Amino acid sequence: MFKDSVPKYWRLRDVVYRLKYIYCRDCGKSSFPPRSKCPYCGSSNIDHRYSKGNGVVEEYTVMYQSEARYQDYQPIVFGVIRLDEGFRIVAPIVDVDPNSVEEGMRVEATLRRVRVDGSTGLIQYGIKFRPSRR
Repeated sequence: MFKDSVPKYWRLRDVVYRLKYIYCRDCGKSSFPPRSKCPYCGSSNIDHRYSKGNGVVEEYTVMYQSEARYQDYQPIVFGVIRLDEGFRIVAPIVDVDPNSVEEGMRVEATLRRVRVDGSTGLIQYGIKFRPSRR
């Protein structure tokens, strides 16, 4: 996800941990990750907001093989999630049998460990999604 750098990871904490995004006041579209201008209309008339983390699985795939450092998580389900605020994000879907994931399934963001760097011991956390409990 990121090169193992504590300062860099700390600077990105709003995006990585809280799903910070932008909302364009001119065209009404949302975009993630946040930028200084709207990627749709180019306007700088934007608000920085935080997602509630609720959304719908639009597409998904199941990955049965991965790098050695991610083998504890196999199989890994990755989904294209459309959040209720209007933007999409690609993220792992956890706490679910891969055979029960389906398009249109409601999901919610959850903070989970992404990996542990063996050389530095740095534990990286990030947003994953799980089936909605509501």
